[in-house]
Amino acid sequence: MPFPDDPDDDAGFIPPLPQDDRLWRHPSEMDGPQALSSARYRRSSRSGLAAFILILVIAIGTGIAAFGTFHSGGAAHDRTAVASGPGAGELPDEVLASLSSAVVQITIDGPVIVTVTTGVMIRPDGHVLTASDPLNDARSITVTLIDGRSFNATVVGTDPSDDIAVIDIEASGLTTAVAGDVGSLAQGDTVYVVSRTETDRRAWVASAVFQSSGMRVDTTDGMSLHDMIGSTLEATPPTPSAVLCTRSGSVIGLFTSRTSASSRTIATTSVPSTLTLPTSHTEFAHSISWVTHVADDIIATGAVHRAWLGIVSTDATEGGALIQSVSAKSPAEIAGLASGDRITALEKRPIRNSSDLVVALRHFAANDSVTIEFNRQGSASSTTVRLIDRT
Repeated sequence: MPFPDDPDDDAGFIPPLPQDDRLWRHPSEMDGPQALSSARYRRSSRSGLAAFILILVIAIGTGIAAFGTFHSGGAAHDRTAVASGPGAGELPDEVLASLSSAVVQITIDGPVIVTVTTGVMIRPDGHVLTASDPLNDARSITVTLIDGRSFNATVVGTDPSDDIAVIDIEASGLTTAVAGDVGSLAQGDTVYVVSRTETDRRAWVASAVFQSSGMRVDTTDGMSLHDMIGSTLEATPPTPSAVLCTRSGSVIGLFTSRTSASSRTIATTSVPSTLTLPTSHTEFAHSISWVTHVADDIIATGAVHRAWLGIVSTDATEGGALIQSVSAKSPAEIAGLASGDRITALEKRPIRNSSDLVVALRHFAANDSVTIEFNRQGSASSTTVRLIDRT
């Protein structure tokens, strides 16, 4: 007999189903103790199943909770354990983990004070890039990784003119930084500063606004740094020699430890920072392509080798690099260049100012011959110069 479609329908008396088709039985239908025992077993089975389901639900819930605490092969991840700072929450977890491993803490024991600075791992065998100035007169250098391991470090070589150094620790299989291209950035793009703190081994992260590349920075110690990257920072890094990177984690620059007295760039204007903090200010970094070029030279030879022309120049008001003096027996003197000449091009590359000339020479090595175009007393001319090594 069919069941009613609606529970409220009056179907009249419906005979009970046969015993074997029912989940329950009236006591009068039981066949003594054995039947009771069987009924109890069925109830116990259903109770056991319910308990099993409850345990399974709890286990699944615990697993889901645990999944939020683990990532990449089951390694425990807590971003507060690897990074601090106002921008730490803006980077993806995998980027933060990689940068925190590649950016290291450097403790420098000097004659008077202990200085803490930042470095970036560039080779898995323990070579670290950092600023050279804080290393002056160091009695000992210690590198601390994000996992808490510390190593004594040695100085492989320095480039004092650009505030760049390479140090080395005895280790292998280390996480290295991924180099990026500053040319992929547009003025006003958000970038990130990653530093290390003095008080713990975590990375420190802050947002920044990319202003320009190709800047010249005149520092308070009378030096000039060329082809620098300028960025407006959300907050001041806790230690010198921080790294500049994109949101994807590509490192595009290494900040100088020197203080800027003035800076300038050609044919570009500053973009007001979108960051509202009153501490916003501009800091300058070498491009990662330049510092890794210097590092490769230092690691290979122990020193930096530069192509030398042998002049002192300044910016010409008409555009170009105005020669102020020429060193005796230098490539410039041998090629006929003289004080008062205004260099306008090197190997067809326009020279708009003296900084352009410095950067252009970086692309050449000792014994390279280059064509220099110049203007002397209103007349255009050119000469071929054979560059020599200046270590």
